[in-house]
Amino acid sequence: MRRVAGFSALFMLLVSICVAQKQSTKGSQAGTNSPEKLVALTVTGTTRYTNKEILAASGLHIGQPASDGDFKEAVQLLGDSGLFSQLSYSYTSTGSTVKLELQVADTDQHKLVPAHFENFVWFTDQELLDALKTRVPLFKQLLPLTGNLPDRLSEALQSILTERRFPGRVNYIREGDQSGGALHAIVYRVEEVSIRIRNVDFPGASPEQTALLASTAKRITGEVYGRTSLAAVAKFDFLPVYLQRGYLKAQFGPSDARVVSSPAPSADSQEASEIEVDAIVPVTPGKVYSTSSVDWKGNSALPTSQLASLIHLPLGEPADAVRLQRDLESVVRLYRSRGYMTIKASSEAKFDDDKARVHYDLNLVEGDLYRMGELEILGLDTQSAARLRAAWALHEGQPYNADYPRKFHNETGSLLPRGIGWEVSTHETLNAKDKTVDVEIRFKQQ
Repeated sequence: MRRVAGFSALFMLLVSICVAQKQSTKGSQAGTNSPEKLVALTVTGTTRYTNKEILAASGLHIGQPASDGDFKEAVQLLGDSGLFSQLSYSYTSTGSTVKLELQVADTDQHKLVPAHFENFVWFTDQELLDALKTRVPLFKQLLPLTGNLPDRLSEALQSILTERRFPGRVNYIREGDQSGGALHAIVYRVEEVSIRIRNVDFPGASPEQTALLASTAKRITGEVYGRTSLAAVAKFDFLPVYLQRGYLKAQFGPSDARVVSSPAPSADSQEASEIEVDAIVPVTPGKVYSTSSVDWKGNSALPTSQLASLIHLPLGEPADAVRLQRDLESVVRLYRSRGYMTIKASSEAKFDDDKARVHYDLNLVEGDLYRMGELEILGLDTQSAARLRAAWALHEGQPYNADYPRKFHNETGSLLPRGIGWEVSTHETLNAKDKTVDVEIRFKQQ
């Protein structure tokens, strides 16, 4: 006897469960017999999950007594996860057994984001994933933006901590760009526990590099451990150690941590929540690249010979990418002192990996020449303001010099009322239509 039971429901984000219902045409014993035993589950339509994984996530078990109501609950449970855009089921009864068939459609890949584990310092990533596998069978490092799977993962993480008597409460946030763009990760962290850095290890670094990195890492000793914050330190503090020595492709991997101090639980719960770790930040230094040549592109207002004097990239020597960035900032300041207020400067590295050499294209977008517009002085009495206007040597219509306001402040302090401390702020307004710069200088008594 084959029965196809059905209902339709609408889940979160239009996750639909569609089933057609067909009454049995054989006898009426189904209503009086004991429930059939589930002997098989077959799933079609998914490329992401196995029959075994979906069975484990459905709440059903092979060999259990099962009926249409159980199948509805299982489909509801799967639909609530957010991992399927469509779900339908049918089942076939033969004597005292029943076989269930699920037809599913996976949620689109672009609606899934990775799960990040911020500070689960008692586990490696693999240990944590192994522990989660039996608790959340459908979790494969990606989570849907809708549905309850993120909550179920949070509950599973909390149960792992509780079972092993580790402190803290698990929480998570959906992480996106600062500009308010699309979400790109769901980040889980342990809260209500203080995890602080005792030391930082750098596997993959040479002894000399380790010494340099350890010196840089001293400033984060005693700071709270977290993968996100440590990744920022690696990018802005550790990586320059390599870049300024020619290791232009050096990379730091995600950090791990090794617990070195964790007081046993006691009556003082605050004491038990203080944990000390050694952070582990793996590094792959790569090759040392020497500079082979440098080309300038896009400059017309200033000659290459004048610009080249600001760049320190000796040919045949290790390329210092940190110094190059500072030198390009000097190029930008030079242009702005000549009135090119929208100048943009960037470098493009072209690598010859076989010879460990790098060629740089230094690209400039000069923009338009801006001239001096109106000058406004605020916060001073009429006479003092008049003295300052008379001393202002950058006249309306002249090419603007972005360095001049600072020089002006340094040279005109004697023209201000004496016996008063002044806080000075300068604001430049670029007028794109007429290519002028209006300057407002505001004085405030301290």
